[in-house]
Amino acid sequence: MRRSHDVRLAMRGVPRLYVVRSRSQVAHSLWLFGEDDLADKALAMSEDDLFAICRIAAVYRNPNYPVPAAGPNVSIDHVDAFAAVAFFEGRLRPLRQYRRKPKKDLPERFAPQYPTRGDGEPHTYYGSKRHWWSRRRRNG
Repeated sequence: MRRSHDVRLAMRGVPRLYVVRSRSQVAHSLWLFGEDDLADKALAMSEDDLFAICRIAAVYRNPNYPVPAAGPNVSIDHVDAFAAVAFFEGRLRPLRQYRRKPKKDLPERFAPQYPTRGDGEPHTYYGSKRHWWSRRRRNG
């Protein structure tokens, strides 16, 4: 598949920013915004494809990155869906719907299962090892 230049650049990721998602979380995000066919594809993707989508999502999480969202509020689910669409289709495009589908309509196969660490506990690490807002200026 031929991917656009922007998607190929985004697949490089962001240094020291790690996005941890599971296949089911990506599929859930796609289903929420009407991308049902891609959601099924996400459940069957390889580990390498999942890591590529996570790297793209790290780039798209930058609030200054111009994702084609229809509204001012872009959630993590929006960003994950945009990253998966860009990966599977080779270009970034608007999602089929901007507003989420009701959770009561969620098929069980798209229920999100969160990644776990080696000890079986949920993986709660989300973001960079060092946040820019955690660095305080020193006076003097």
